[in-house]
Parts: sequence; structure tokens; C-alpha cells
Amino acid sequence: MNLARLRKGTQVLTIVLVLLVPLLNKKGITVVMGSLYSFAIGPLWITDPLIGFQTVLTTMTADRTLLLSMVLPVVLALVLGRVFCGWACPQNTLSEFVDFAATKFGIERPWGKGTTATMRYSVLVVILILTLLLKVPLASLLSAPGIISVQTAKLIYEGTVGLELGLIALIVLFELFLVRRGWCNYICPVGSFLGIFRFTRTLKVVFSEEGDHVCGKCLACADACNLGLNPMEAGIYPQCHNCGACISACEKMKADKKPLVFKF
Repeated sequence: MNLARLRKGTQVLTIVLVLLVPLLNKKGITVVMGSLYSFAIGPLWITDPLIGFQTVLTTMTADRTLLLSMVLPVVLALVLGRVFCGWACPQNTLSEFVDFAATKFGIERPWGKGTTATMRYSVLVVILILTLLLKVPLASLLSAPGIISVQTAKLIYEGTVGLELGLIALIVLFELFLVRRGWCNYICPVGSFLGIFRFTRTLKVVFSEEGDHVCGKCLACADACNLGLNPMEAGIYPQCHNCGACISACEKMKADKKPLVFKF
């Protein structure tokens, strides 16, 4: 299985769906409705767990339908990790393109040489506390995938976009000129919240030298990581979003003898 092609295909499919759903809805075809905040496939509702939890904090009620709509993405995160971030999030796809462009044109970004979970979880805690105290949906205002999907629909329906899209523009400029993958590494509350749902058997990237699976110390895996992680070292979680770029790079160098693999 070619992980790189499968992931790129998933990313393209997500972008197509973000465009296609409002186009179909506009024509009265409503099999799929909603945005990346919350959407429905027929009778099945699926809600971003952070947005669902935000609703609980602002209303101080736990609606059964809302809680059930959060189950599927929570289970997905528990089993496969933050694959939404690495495989489907449109902001991640945009950030990968920005990173590629910055590298291509030799743009030096002064910060963001390393990565840490401390800042991102500090940001998440502050957002949740302010949401509880102020009863303001801050997570919705800072959900890049939600904003992208809603503003795409708004553009298709109304021919205009809202000020919320300014956040996406700021992220692009922030990552292009200041911090490599700054949003995903340090701020994004959606990814931080999904990262909470991990346990010992959640899918992970594992570096293991056994038999003829020996590392050549080429560092191709570390170079391939968009988030600046080194998968040969411990402690890459919860930052790693299981995109598999490091495994694909290792496979190019070592083929079936690669020491880097996905394991539960």
C-alpha cells in the first residue's frame, strides 16, 4: 500500500467534498449537509468533539443527540490517532502547500525550529476556560477547518465571504514568514482536543530495529516530517498526527526492510 498516494488522495477528496457538498445542497441534493464543525450523512450526525464540548460548556447541558454525534470522531482518534489532522484537515493541506512554497522559494522563517505540546495545550486550556466563563464559542472562531468549510459554502451560496476567513490568511502569513507549521504545532485547538483521545494501543509510528530492519541514519524520515519531529526519537506524541510521511520516506530508502512502521 502506498501511504503517500493514499493520503494525498484523501486530502484531495476532502477538498472536493468541501466544494461539492454546498454545490449539491444549493441544487436541493441534501444527502450530505453541514460543515466541518458538524455535518450529517443522511440521518447520521458527526460533530467535531471540540465543538461539541464547547456547546456543553456554553449551555451547561449535555444533549444526548449531540454527545452521540461526537462518538465516531472520538473512536477514530482513539484507534487511529489524529488522522483527521494529517489526512483530511483542509488547513493542514493548505499549510503543507505553504511549507512547500517557503522551501521552494528559500524563505527563511526565524522561529519554530522545534516543537512542543506545552504551548498548544496551554492555549486549549485558556480557550476552554474563557468559553466556560464568557459563554462565547471561541473554539468555533478558532477552528480553521470549520471556517474553511463554512466560508466555502458562503462563497458558493452568497458569492461573498466573512471576516472569519481573515484567520486563515493570518495563518498563511504566519507560517510563510515566521514559524514553520506554527498553527498545527503550537495553537490549533481542534488538533489539541483530538490529541487527548489516546491510549496505549492507539496507532503510532514505531521505530524498531529487528533482524534486517536496520536504520541507515539517513534522517530522511525526520526531513520528511512537516511538523519537525524525529520519528526515531521517543516522545513524538501527541504532536504527531500519523500522516505517515516519515514511513513513506523510510520505505523509499529501505523498501521492505524499513525500521519505521505503523503499529497499534
